[in-house]
Amino acid sequence: MSEFELTQETGTDGRQLGRLALGTALTVAEAAPLRLALMKALDSCEELVLEAGGVEDVDVAGLQILCAVHRAGVAGVRRIRITGLDAGPWPEVLRICGLSRHEACPASNDRKNCLWL
Repeated sequence: MSEFELTQETGTDGRQLGRLALGTALTVAEAAPLRLALMKALDSCEELVLEAGGVEDVDVAGLQILCAVHRAGVAGVRRIRITGLDAGPWPEVLRICGLSRHEACPASNDRKNCLWL
């Protein structure tokens, strides 16, 4: 089971910044704790960076939760970014699932505001 670790700091502009390490697995078995960790982080941060470089296993359930939380962030005027998508399972998973994107999905409020860009 993955552990999701949130670190927070206050930016120079007074905004709450957070970094959430996503652990090693984003699968259906991790769906409930992943969603809880992401929503908790989203509630406490104005800008959130998801660190995905340590992820070794990801499935559609994990991708759906990441997209849902990103949509919630967009609706709540929060900025969410993800790092570490260039290694591990990410390039292949994103390609297979059709998430290799050049612009954001229609649910985003900004054509450049997408986790997968």
